[in-house]
Amino acid sequence: MKKLILILTMAIFLVGIVSAEEYAGTINNISGIYIDNFTAGTITTANFSYDYLDYYGDKQYPHILKINITSENQEDYPVWKNDFELSGFVRKYTFFGMFHTDTGLKCSEENPLTINHPLGSNTLDDVPNGTFYCYNETSEAIDDLSKHDEVFLTIGSHPALWPGQYTLSAMIYYLEDTLGPVVNILNKADFDQYFNVGNAFTIGVTIEDNIEVKANSYGAIVYNGSEELFSFGGYESGGNYYFPWTVPSNMAEGDYPLKIFAEDTSNNTGNDSVTLKIDLTAPEIVAIQPDGSIYDEIIPVELSVTDAKAGVDNQSVYYRLREMDGTSVCPESGIGTWDCYNSGWVQINLAVAAETYQTEIDITGIELESGEYWFEAKAKDILGNEGILE
Repeated sequence: MKKLILILTMAIFLVGIVSAEEYAGTINNISGIYIDNFTAGTITTANFSYDYLDYYGDKQYPHILKINITSENQEDYPVWKNDFELSGFVRKYTFFGMFHTDTGLKCSEENPLTINHPLGSNTLDDVPNGTFYCYNETSEAIDDLSKHDEVFLTIGSHPALWPGQYTLSAMIYYLEDTLGPVVNILNKADFDQYFNVGNAFTIGVTIEDNIEVKANSYGAIVYNGSEELFSFGGYESGGNYYFPWTVPSNMAEGDYPLKIFAEDTSNNTGNDSVTLKIDLTAPEIVAIQPDGSIYDEIIPVELSVTDAKAGVDNQSVYYRLREMDGTSVCPESGIGTWDCYNSGWVQINLAVAAETYQTEIDITGIELESGEYWFEAKAKDILGNEGILE
């Protein structure tokens, strides 16, 4: 029975799980690890640490270890699935090496293999014999794998394994970030109402990403159908994002999709949206009373005022009675070519039960002279759009 020698070598690549982009790194503490007295059917351990270039700066990406085991005579005695079993953990040192935490690794040689992570899932359709992928699906500790952290592997072998020398090599992979930022508008309820031109509002948003939101890569767009109509920016404060805007004067009435978007450092985008409802229509006013009849003591006033969108401002309903002389109507000042009556604008209150605005004009109290009078009414919706009785 020959002695089994595991020679640990390491190549470092920066790749997505599917693509293969070479990434130069620096080997650390793996110049050659020889494990003596390791025979088929036994278990041994191996560990290594590694160094790598800061390709992503201070951003951390999930790490995956790809382990390959080959025999010294791979042509005649290749490594098959189930020849080895691997498990292990990553040891991360903290506080100047005085403490450490261990995160378990799942090492799988399944074919095909699906690797899950909060960043997303990657399915490998071809996992060759002798290849293991070691990763952690739930813990964030391996995501923060740093230079000089240690990887410990426990290596078991099948009792029928061909006796000889085997080589173990390791590569580091980064799981590709395919998920965009999660954008969440916090004050969507504010957009259950209508807006008018000149109205100002601020949209509060949370933007979260598994890696990092790209600086100055977020904003807001107002659409007219599929066409971008307006865009505006925002700012970050206290962990949230804020997008202030004033509805411009050239915006027409209608419902507009308003989208908040953000991009992460992997160029993935995410968004959330609300509907911006613009109301420029004034209330509709109908005079129930007076109705053109002849009145001698009391003139009843009853108005139906409706607004289908923003709603009527109940404090904005007024009437005015002005004396007429033929086709002339008493002017605002009450002084014309004749001494004439002008009531000025008088507020009318809502009669809740009837859902109309009602009052009375006591003719005897103001000593109106017999003749014709011009009756007017006006009202606004809560956005300030004003309607006039026609």
